[in-house]
Amino acid sequence: MINVQIQNCNNIIAANINIRKDTLNIRYAMNGTGKSTIAKAIERLAKKEDLSVLKTFGSDLQPTGIIDDCVQKVLLFNEDFVNTIVFRESEVIQNAFEIFIKTPEYEIKQNSINERLKEINIDVSEDQDISKLLYIGQTVLGKFFKTTTNKLKKTGLIKSLTSSENIFKLPDTIKKFQPLMEKDYNVDWVGWKNDGGKFDDNDICPFCTADLGTGYVVEKQLFIDSYTKSNVKNIKEMISYFDAVTEYMDQSKSTILYRCIRETEDEDTINLWIKRFYDDLDFLVRKIKKVIDFNSYQIKSDEISTLGEHLKGLVIDYSNLQIFNNNNTIQLIQGVNDKISKVISETESLKEDIGSLKGLIGSSIKKAVKDINEFLEMAGINYCLEIFHASENDTKALLKYKCTNKDAVPVDNIKMHLSWGERNAFALVLFMHYAISHNPDLIILDDPISSFDSNKKYAIINRLFLNNPRRKSLYKRSAIMFTHDFQPVIDFIVNNKPHGGFVNASFLRNEEGTVSELDISEGDIKSLPILLCENASNPSLNKVHRVTCLRKYLEHTKRASEHELAYNLLSCLLHGKENPTYSNDSPISSEDISIGETFIQSFLPDFSYLFYISSTFNKSDLIKLFNEENNDYYKLQVFRVLLALTDLRSKINDPLLKYIDEQFHVENDYIFNLDFNRYNIVPDFVLPKCIEFLKKETLV
Repeated sequence: MINVQIQNCNNIIAANINIRKDTLNIRYAMNGTGKSTIAKAIERLAKKEDLSVLKTFGSDLQPTGIIDDCVQKVLLFNEDFVNTIVFRESEVIQNAFEIFIKTPEYEIKQNSINERLKEINIDVSEDQDISKLLYIGQTVLGKFFKTTTNKLKKTGLIKSLTSSENIFKLPDTIKKFQPLMEKDYNVDWVGWKNDGGKFDDNDICPFCTADLGTGYVVEKQLFIDSYTKSNVKNIKEMISYFDAVTEYMDQSKSTILYRCIRETEDEDTINLWIKRFYDDLDFLVRKIKKVIDFNSYQIKSDEISTLGEHLKGLVIDYSNLQIFNNNNTIQLIQGVNDKISKVISETESLKEDIGSLKGLIGSSIKKAVKDINEFLEMAGINYCLEIFHASENDTKALLKYKCTNKDAVPVDNIKMHLSWGERNAFALVLFMHYAISHNPDLIILDDPISSFDSNKKYAIINRLFLNNPRRKSLYKRSAIMFTHDFQPVIDFIVNNKPHGGFVNASFLRNEEGTVSELDISEGDIKSLPILLCENASNPSLNKVHRVTCLRKYLEHTKRASEHELAYNLLSCLLHGKENPTYSNDSPISSEDISIGETFIQSFLPDFSYLFYISSTFNKSDLIKLFNEENNDYYKLQVFRVLLALTDLRSKINDPLLKYIDEQFHVENDYIFNLDFNRYNIVPDFVLPKCIEFLKKETLV
């Protein structure tokens, strides 16, 4: 059970409402009871929003309320829903994907696919050989630079490698330095030697003070011009790179590369082999990096169809390699390719699951469109719904007008084309789908059907709460429907629609600001003829009410001549006529009066027209009865008869008179009514106005 308490909201001083969970709770009440106020208060309490917008006009009291903690999410159908959620420009409803497609079954399938997509990876990051090759390769490639035309720049490393001054083949003039140039410390030694030249101004060796000799100047200049520390460093680094990746290179090609650096003097040959080395290494690094990057690739289900081609593009074709193509490298590449092939086979399996998901999406769209279009046709709304789905972020529900003898035409500004009734009927079935997709703790319907004719009322409510496991509905969901229309109470409580229960009803009454709730069971709703017959025969009720009930009963059931005579007698009595007449104002004969009285006496044993007109249906007795009667409904009937007898109908307020006449006459479409003795269905404002009128006329 969900309990809601509100205080000082609009015309409500206090209300305590109990709502059964997983059930349709119908709350029947007259206009002015505060149904919409209760609905809005519940919504705001669940959202933990301020109730000050519901503050009573002219009051300093702050609105307050309490709702059970189990209610965190409430959806309310009212004008705000119609104005803000549905019929926005050309779209029937916002977030069509979530409402019509994102079912629990869809989410299970999609989550399963997403988990499998996460598992699609090519596990090479833990392979030490791959990691080593990638690291060294990226380091080596970083030493090379390219031109805008994608050629290797002849600067830095390339310039050092192709220089005519090879550290492994010194000119004869400085050949004596060859042993030092080939040492591991040659880089530092070259720098040390060139720096020492700054201190040879005295023609003596700055390192040992020996004479420099006659050829020193030439040697010095040749060394400075040919061999710099950076040049030697570049060559040494290149050799170290070759050494680092030599295990991946073809041995014969590796020998050629070393020879190019140590012996070859032809610059074109050096450039050719350095480029081959660079291209092979660049190819391997790029391909391996793409494989590793694939593991961080956010694969989406709608990309699975092309994922196979993407994976095939990751396969490394080692036949393109000229240098890095020894058995070690080929085995490494084949290991990577095998892992790619395994993932390709997994994606083929995934395609079947995604195909199944797409089938589910298509089925959901088809069901939603069929359901809503059947409803629109049943409601006489000459439009149809179409749902276009491209992806989760691109799904639209559009409305089309059904033309005669040609295709339906798209509707751009929906609100401008649908009538008020069409909008509300359509919005109700859209709200049903909306509520199901959002799965709230409580659904509120604020007077949803009162404006429709009786056929549409039943059709709409029956559809919303349809008991059919194959179709979506609000059946067995926690819902409260506020209505001043009695037909849903009849349909659900008396006629047991939808079948299977899970519905209850209560009558709400607002008396001087305090809202009370009285349960309605099937036994409290009686067939009007039976209720009228019972009340007409009940000696504990006042005679005006009994006469009124019998007259209504005869209006429903009169068949024989004595029925017609009795009806005319009762009508004359209620209008205070001293001498009864027919409807054409001709006098009723004493014989016919006797026949009519005899029939009436089967309900009111002491009935005599002359006795009743003199003892009850006169001004003083009616005023006395009005003051003594405690039942508001019966009191109102006395008031109406009093108006007829005192000829004051023309002085009373028209809206009030209309209400009195409708309650007095048989002017509603219902064959069932609440028991007059148990339920006070007279609005709180009516009798005070009647009393005020009588006081003004000095009758009370």
